Amino acid sequence: MYELLSKIQSPADLKSLSRDELKQVALELRQAIIDNLSKTGGHFASDLGAVDLIVALHTVFNVPSDKIIWDTGHQCYAHKMLTGRLERFNTLRQYGGLSGFLRREESPYDLFGAGHAGTSISAAYGFAVARDMAGHSEDQNVLAVIGDASMTSGLALEGLHNAGHSGRKFVVVLNDNEMSIAESVGGLATYLAKLRVSPMYQNAEAQAKSLLKKVPGTPGRVVNKAAGSFLRHNLTHLVSSDNSGVVFEELGFEYIGPIDGHDLDLLIDMFAQIKQMNGPVFVHLRTVKGKGYDAAEENARKWHAVTPPMFADTASGTASGSKSSGQSWTNVFSNTLIELANTDKKIAAITAAMPDGTGLNKFKDAHPDRYFDTAIAEQHAVAFAAGLAAEGMKPVTAIYSTFLQRAYDMIMHDVALQNLPVIFCLDRAGLVGDDGPTHHGVFDISYMRHIPNLAMLAPKDGEEMADMLKYMINEHVVGENAGPIAIRYPRGNAPSIDWGKASEPIVFGKAETVLQGDDVAMFAYGNMVAPAFEAAKELAAEGISTEFVNLRWAKPLDEATILDAARKTRNVIVMEEGSVIGGVGSAIVELLAQHGLTDVQVRLFGVPDRFVEHGAIPILHRLCMLTAPDFAAAARDLLGKPQPEPERMETAEKHESLTA
Repeated sequence: MYELLSKIQSPADLKSLSRDELKQVALELRQAIIDNLSKTGGHFASDLGAVDLIVALHTVFNVPSDKIIWDTGHQCYAHKMLTGRLERFNTLRQYGGLSGFLRREESPYDLFGAGHAGTSISAAYGFAVARDMAGHSEDQNVLAVIGDASMTSGLALEGLHNAGHSGRKFVVVLNDNEMSIAESVGGLATYLAKLRVSPMYQNAEAQAKSLLKKVPGTPGRVVNKAAGSFLRHNLTHLVSSDNSGVVFEELGFEYIGPIDGHDLDLLIDMFAQIKQMNGPVFVHLRTVKGKGYDAAEENARKWHAVTPPMFADTASGTASGSKSSGQSWTNVFSNTLIELANTDKKIAAITAAMPDGTGLNKFKDAHPDRYFDTAIAEQHAVAFAAGLAAEGMKPVTAIYSTFLQRAYDMIMHDVALQNLPVIFCLDRAGLVGDDGPTHHGVFDISYMRHIPNLAMLAPKDGEEMADMLKYMINEHVVGENAGPIAIRYPRGNAPSIDWGKASEPIVFGKAETVLQGDDVAMFAYGNMVAPAFEAAKELAAEGISTEFVNLRWAKPLDEATILDAARKTRNVIVMEEGSVIGGVGSAIVELLAQHGLTDVQVRLFGVPDRFVEHGAIPILHRLCMLTAPDFAAAARDLLGKPQPEPERMETAEKHESLTA
């Protein structure tokens, strides 16, 4: 199917191909992305847009001797296929298969792992300094490739600031497709847009093409002084309307661009010349997100990441199929927040470049004057929310659990220390599936539970989530317990379960007892309440009675309810979809120890002390022993009851897998 691509086992194989053959490889790479992602899903539009850039880089440079450091991994699929992973590409994001991001342990060509945005420049500069300290500056190139609006990240700007005036041989390549997942926002995005539409661009690029074709010798030969001056000052030295220098040159870089990121001939010739340059160089490429697939080019936001049902017709991009029935946690959050904001003018909503993923795109439509996208800048988002709260607003900061890690100091120093009533809404909390360890939101309980003044809670279903949001906004941030508060909820749809009773009102620090029993106490938190309830019903059918508690709060704990249940049963099981170290279970064990209940048997269920691989969530739940059969088996074990043979064998296999 892929006549040339199938013959490429490493980037070295590209170097013997003609320009026409390289262009054919680029076409085949795009087709391979379409073919495979129509079955596996994955990041789609951004990877299509990066194909020509990747072919050019691997044609000119010699990785892994030369170092190419990628940002986020949203642009790495062609890189994976050109580095010997084409045959396994159909396993992308599947359990046991290729990661959707860069991983050092997966390939020697993946020199630095990447899943969060903005890291490439800082990491690549580290490679450059290490190279120079080892005395290899003459024969080794280091490049950072950054895109999908990662330049709006504060970390990226910190890296530019540090590297630009170093004088070191170092290249930053900006793959500018004008977007992140949604449209890019902020001052830097506006500045880049001005560069893209500069009236000098068309004429400058045409002159550059003409010049490069006239350079004698191979593309790698150093151009003469006049040509080099032209590249730097005619092609690239575009100035802003106030006649100040280009911001990247002010930071110490030679700025080249904007260049058509899909002109393979120009890219190869340009990188060949840049390879000979010394000092920091910033290359600005214009690319089209979704290049080569009409539907993705027309709606890159929709096609940023795809699932197989979107590909009913890979030629036309007609979407087919539908998501599973039921309302997603994200929709419950979004709809409830809009409802509350309709009558409460103090509510403001904040996202860090994830309006679609967090559901705040709908809030933007309803209340545009109270919607704020900070771009990929979680630290700023949290400090900004603190400022709003200090002036009496009710800021709702919706950030994925894994990305909020980046703002840890702001949570501690700017919010909690000042006891400001910022509302944190942590989407994608828990195991998220195919995106893997860089995106699993399993550490938020542990990294937030020990912070003074910060309250934490999680809902068991959509109705309870709506009730919690109403409590947080209407009561918590203005009442006697006013202060910062965080609610966590997972990816996917909220369960619809008959709990056998009406839900109790949300009260600060108060759990909900769902079932009463004498044999074993089950304390479940958040989305583990549903499988734990299933386990309790299974045990009841076997004559085992369960004191079943929906914790609701990780902090403060409902100490009275927990201690009463522990004293009554002397057998305790805690379930949470977060790190078992420092989580809710740890808090309960600490509580039992403080009250001298050392004879209580305890089993803790959570994410083990390891980075969990990518894979479908049901698979990961089974591997981490976060299923109803696992909970029921633990109860039988505590009570000395025999296990059904299939469950006994499956439990043993899971233990073996977890310890491998």
